[in-house]
Amino acid sequence: MISWNRRLGGIGETAIEHRLRYFSQPLKTLPEHDEGIDFYCILDGTDSLPSRIFLVQAKATEHFDSRWGRSFDKETIEFWLSQLYPVYIVVYDEISKNCYWYSIEEKRDAMARMLASPEKKTIYLAIDKTRMLALDRNDDFVRKINEDSDSLSFRLNLVRGTPQSVDKGYVRKRHTLLLPDFVMSNIRSGVRTSLNYLIDNYVYRNDIDTAYNLCKFLTTFDKGHYDHFVLLGNICSLLGRREEACSSYRQAIEICKEDKEWNLRKKPTDPPIEDVIASIEKGMKSLNCESSDKTARG
Repeated sequence: MISWNRRLGGIGETAIEHRLRYFSQPLKTLPEHDEGIDFYCILDGTDSLPSRIFLVQAKATEHFDSRWGRSFDKETIEFWLSQLYPVYIVVYDEISKNCYWYSIEEKRDAMARMLASPEKKTIYLAIDKTRMLALDRNDDFVRKINEDSDSLSFRLNLVRGTPQSVDKGYVRKRHTLLLPDFVMSNIRSGVRTSLNYLIDNYVYRNDIDTAYNLCKFLTTFDKGHYDHFVLLGNICSLLGRREEACSSYRQAIEICKEDKEWNLRKKPTDPPIEDVIASIEKGMKSLNCESSDKTARG
């Protein structure tokens, strides 16, 4: 015999799926794959907005007064926050036959703080009746899905090191955020990569002066990469700035010599540090540069 609680859960899922079909294409997960998500949904696109994916965890209850609440394991919350698409809890109220929704993405920062608390083993979430999933287009819910998708995309790109503006107007705005160190590192890496592409392309276009200005900034922005200084030396050589080229090459060699773990960390296809230094010295020889050792002795 099927228990009432299990039967109520099925009734709730059916009612929620019925409402979701008014504006999306819900796909029910298999029972053995239900780890906190009941529906993978494709939001119907419009002329101005593309189709988007969102995820739904369905719940059902006979006790939804002014609000409904439940404690969830931290693992479940972490699972929701790790998804590439926004997650929503939708609760079916058996008494009123209404459904109410809750945005996980909207509470991301608060949940992250609670997850960081070792005292908390579970996280309590409460859903009130202000956001009803009705039997129509549900414009408010659709609007929230698009907002949460943009917010999640912003966060994911930020972690990848490619931050975006928060709006699409002529005057672009950005979030003022206290970034974790690893996000700062990713953004710096993205800046380095982007500048290298720009510098290479200005060289290809024979705009050496612009390439020089960007590369000069790059060596100031990040002083720890020898290849920035080799590139600057090459560009200075093209511009006939022999002394600056020699100085850049010497700086590159000093960075290489300070990297005591190069040969331990390098891939089999990477050259040993001695070969890298030798290749830089070869470029210096073509310009009749004095080595850093000779300069120091002089």
